[in-house]
Amino acid sequence: MTFRCLQGMLTIETFFDGGAQPKLVLEQDVIKQLNIQIAKELQNIVPNLDDSTYAIVGGLYQSSEVLQPGFPIHSQLRQYANAALKGENNRRNQLIIGANESKLPKGLRHNKTAQMTPLLLLPFVIITENDESKDVFEKQLMHKGMGSVDLLQQLQQAIGLKIRHVNFMTVLDLAAMMHNHLQMAGFEPLWKILEQALFNQNPETKAKTPQHNEFYLSKKIVFTPFFSFMMWSNYGPGKNLDNNQEAYLHYTQVQRQHVATLKEHGLDVRQFVPTQETWPVSEEHICFATLDQGRLTGEFYHEIIRPLDNTKEMIVDKNDHPHLGVLFYQVSDGKEGLEFYYPITDAGIKEIEALISPQK
Repeated sequence: MTFRCLQGMLTIETFFDGGAQPKLVLEQDVIKQLNIQIAKELQNIVPNLDDSTYAIVGGLYQSSEVLQPGFPIHSQLRQYANAALKGENNRRNQLIIGANESKLPKGLRHNKTAQMTPLLLLPFVIITENDESKDVFEKQLMHKGMGSVDLLQQLQQAIGLKIRHVNFMTVLDLAAMMHNHLQMAGFEPLWKILEQALFNQNPETKAKTPQHNEFYLSKKIVFTPFFSFMMWSNYGPGKNLDNNQEAYLHYTQVQRQHVATLKEHGLDVRQFVPTQETWPVSEEHICFATLDQGRLTGEFYHEIIRPLDNTKEMIVDKNDHPHLGVLFYQVSDGKEGLEFYYPITDAGIKEIEALISPQK
């Protein structure tokens, strides 16, 4: 027999609607009291739990915080359990990690930029060498794991938000649930990248969306070409499209969605400026070092078609969209000069406006 770390969580579907914020960090006494009921119900599902090492953290996370390469929260829980319970002789080893003065230990703290959703996750690990425990955990935890009314009510009191239901689940169950969600949304290429990043030790793959977005994964780095409208139209995917303006809007929407999602899942996303030499990317071999040379840095992209004459009065045209927000700022001098500013982040909009406002 060999020891195996089983990665699970309690999934808590709340009635969160963007209003009252739930308590996402639980103090030591709160999670300790909650764990009495959690461990009791988990023991009714997973056999031989008494002979296993078990660790739980009093933090409620988003799916994007849990589903990251290497599963860092569960990995950190395992490390804390191994360090704290090494050499313990009691029959059932439990480690319950709560907050101290509203702060969790390092490695278990929240990503404050993660987008809040109604689904909250309370992670735990079980370290066991029992084959029956492993088998039941991996194959039956979600199906047998609906939480009781008692547990639901205790959780409601702890987090301060009304709950629809609670259920035990493995990380693989959560990944399958996310796959279904992305598939229904038409984001299968996004899942292709995430699946490789999560479950392959040395991932390297590429994916293309119907909207002509391209993503190339190498380990934890994702490269993706960033097309300005001029690039898109002159030598990019929109060159031969009759509806290239409308197609560019769809491309931009998917690009922003996918980049944000991949970053939330812990990947290093590097948008690069494609040239006629670097795009289309070779089908046989992708030279990531070359792509990295054109990487976008900063909060915005400045594209100079023809340099502006600073002695002339500048004309600024803000090109935005009702659903996408600001696409780009077009700056001209009334003659030959023409430059564009594309925000890469929300902060980029402020930086661009600070640069061009004196020219208005």
